[in-house]
Amino acid sequence: MKSMDSYLKLTGVAHNSTDKSMGGSESTMPKKQILIVDDDDLSRKLISRLVSKEFDYEITSKANGIEALEYARKHIPQLIILDLMLPGMDGFEILKKVREDQKFNQTKVVLVSAKSRSEDIEHGFDLTADEYITKPFQPKEFTARIRKLLTKAA
Repeated sequence: MKSMDSYLKLTGVAHNSTDKSMGGSESTMPKKQILIVDDDDLSRKLISRLVSKEFDYEITSKANGIEALEYARKHIPQLIILDLMLPGMDGFEILKKVREDQKFNQTKVVLVSAKSRSEDIEHGFDLTADEYITKPFQPKEFTARIRKLLTKAA
């Protein structure tokens, strides 16, 4: 019960935490970006909250695979946190398209999914995902894995 309370607390903190790409202070250098792609509103809010607490990146979230890929192609995020089961285009398809495009050479991709079968995890790594995290996850472990990827990328 305690973990569910923590989960709800984390997801309900900020109303605008799912998309900080609108507004905000202007800066001469654009902020590094993280794109969160998940069709579940609660998951997007939780992941956005965890990431925004830990990292000084511009965070954008999308609930649809096609919209996410279009956004990524225009903005080239440093990190894409990607669910597998999405409307429009699934996470495996998005990952494959990202890896085929040279402009994403520096982009890290983390798959986050309830799909925990070894075949799914293996397929994600075969498509060169940088990380695969199964839901439900522990918030501290999640941020530690993200931190490891972002420090490697820096």
